[in-house]
Amino acid sequence: MIEGYDPVIAGMRCVTDFAAVAPDGQVFRNEVEFDAVAVTGGVLCENGRWRAKDGSSSGTTPLRVLIRDDGRRFRSP
Repeated sequence: MIEGYDPVIAGMRCVTDFAAVAPDGQVFRNEVEFDAVAVTGGVLCENGRWRAKDGSSSGTTPLRVLIRDDGRRFRSP
């Protein structure tokens, strides 16, 4: 399960910290950074790069998040 995933726009990036929680309750703290691209009606966060807070792993994500001008967020499945 993913917890605390709430990207915000920071300049030309969208960023957030989040936690991945394993079925056994173990918590993995991470951060993700996306490119922020202006689109009609908001900002599209794409080309995500994540990394573990402890430096143990990193990778990319196909997830995209649209942050509308009114603040609502929509994620790809």
